[in-house]
Amino acid sequence: MLNLSGLSLSCEYQPFVCPHTQRIHGYEALARFYLEQGQAIAPNLVFEQLHEASEQLAAVEFQAKAFQLKHAPQNQRLFVNVDPHAVDGAYTQKLLDLLSQHPQLTVEIIENTCVSDAELANRLFHQFKAANIQVALDDIGAPHSMLSIDLMMNVDYLKFDRYWLKLIDAPHGIALLGALIEFGKRTGKQCILEGIETEAQLQLARELNIDLVQGFLFKPWFIRPEQSERLIC
Repeated sequence: MLNLSGLSLSCEYQPFVCPHTQRIHGYEALARFYLEQGQAIAPNLVFEQLHEASEQLAAVEFQAKAFQLKHAPQNQRLFVNVDPHAVDGAYTQKLLDLLSQHPQLTVEIIENTCVSDAELANRLFHQFKAANIQVALDDIGAPHSMLSIDLMMNVDYLKFDRYWLKLIDAPHGIALLGALIEFGKRTGKQCILEGIETEAQLQLARELNIDLVQGFLFKPWFIRPEQSERLIC
């Protein structure tokens, strides 16, 4: 088990890029954690442990978002991930007040893995929209996820998981992705494809008429602030 109080918190900003012009549309802020010696710890290990203590999870989620907003690239749209389990309680209004301060913010809600998660994500969606915060549905099509029709109909952005890139040679898979993108276009949503690592994948995104892409092909454009801070939990 990790000694969470011995970790430091920072983040990484990964760009969303137009596949046609390669202009940056904004950045996604991703939490990063480090041991005292500077060694990086996989974020999923930290959050898996935090999920066993809801108050700690909420506290760390709030601290991470405050850090990400403070060090965000200027004059750029910022996307932040919000775990519905981290704001289902006393921290909800506090987090809404914090996020509402950023003029160009989109909140990414993780797609659902069970019915109770779907209900929680839907409640959170309505709270963000009431606060005039744009919302993206994340991880659409990931192997572990369900498909929330209500969220798909109402969010501002659709983010398609990297798993779709494994279906390049599967006609039915590409047909389904194309249909979902067309739905996004017809309903005024921006469509984002994750996991772009090669020029061939970038060309596929162009052919699919994806609005924005994200991935390690654009690693030279990633931004990491020099600052970090002690994790409070």
